[in-house]
This record gives sequence, structure tokens and C-alpha cells, in this order.
Amino acid sequence: MKKKLFFAPFLLFAIAAVHAQIITKPEKKPVTKVLTPAPPPPPPSTNKSTTNPTQNSPVYSLTSVRVLLKTGIDNKEFPSSVKVYVWKKGTQLGDYTNNCLYSVHDLKNEMAVNSVTEIGLEKYQGNSDKFSLVNLQVTGLEIRVSYETNFFMDAWKVENISLLLEFKDQYGNLHPTMGSKTISFSNAIGFLNSEYTYFKCTTDQNFNPLTASIEKR
Repeated sequence: MKKKLFFAPFLLFAIAAVHAQIITKPEKKPVTKVLTPAPPPPPPSTNKSTTNPTQNSPVYSLTSVRVLLKTGIDNKEFPSSVKVYVWKKGTQLGDYTNNCLYSVHDLKNEMAVNSVTEIGLEKYQGNSDKFSLVNLQVTGLEIRVSYETNFFMDAWKVENISLLLEFKDQYGNLHPTMGSKTISFSNAIGFLNSEYTYFKCTTDQNFNPLTASIEKR
């Protein structure tokens, strides 16, 4: 009888163990990430042109300067000398390479009474950017007409100074509105001599005449 009582609990324990093995937790399935394939690269362009869209844009520069000097009742004698300089206004005059645009030196020919003398100025070499229209429109221009007497009693009566400007692009085409620009300093009137040696004339940003004054050396 004792053996039967001992065997009964053991049997119940074995049955419970078997039942526990049957009822197990459900197995977790691995999570699979679905990756969207990258789109294929675009087909190569059939347009073989490598031209920069701004490459053909016009860039305008000051390409020619001429000056008209009107003499009044007192002529400019030979061999007294005249020099003309055109600068970007407001820059240091001593720095020719960076600031002088066009110039002419040692004009010693006589300029007769009541006459107009036209002179072509030469481009003063330097950084090409200093000649660009965009650059010059920031401040305008300054023009100096300098007179050096051969004899201290000499004098020259000036009654007008005019500039003839040309602005062209890199293809040689004139600017549509300022291709040919005339600046007339009607207020440039007075005597130059051994003491008051030059006229200083300035323009605004659109190259309209502003001041004209006689200056000492």
C-alpha cells in the first residue's frame, strides 16, 4: 500500500512535465525588412554641348577715348606741352597701372585761337577689369588736362573740354545705349598758366558732366 502511495505523486509529476513541454510559447518569427531597390541611374545625356550659358553674355568695356579741346582768345603756343589723363573717379592718381585708363603726353603743337583740337588718347595697360563699364559706373570718371608752359609768361585760354567715349563688348559690338558717349564740360572755361596748370573735370556714374575746376600744380 505504501508503494502505491509513493508512486502516485511521481506519476502526477511526470504527467505535468510532459504537458508543460507540449504547451510552449509560440516561436517568434524573424522580422524581415523589405528594401526598396534604388532607381536606375538616368541615361547619359545626348547633348554634347559644354558651353557655359554665361559664356556668350556681352561684357562691355571702355575701348576708345578722344578729347576735344576748344581754345579761346589766347592760343596754346609751341612748344608748351599738354597732357591729358582719364581716370576712374576717386582713385589714387599716382597708381597709373591700376587707375589710369587712357592718356596722352607731350602735345607740343600749337592750338590756334578760337579753334577745336581733337586728340586720340592711348589705352594705359593694366588690369582689364578697370576698363569694364560695370566697374566705371560705380563712381564715374575724372579727366585732367595739364598744361606745362615753355615760358613762364605763357597762358592758354580753354573754353570747353569734351570727351568722346566708346563702349564695346568682347565681340566688338557697341553698347546699345552708351556705345558712343559724348561728355561736354561747358563749364571748363579759364586760363591755364605756370601757376594754375590743369583742369580737373568729373562725371557722375552715368558719365554726365559734373564739375570743372582749375587747379594749381
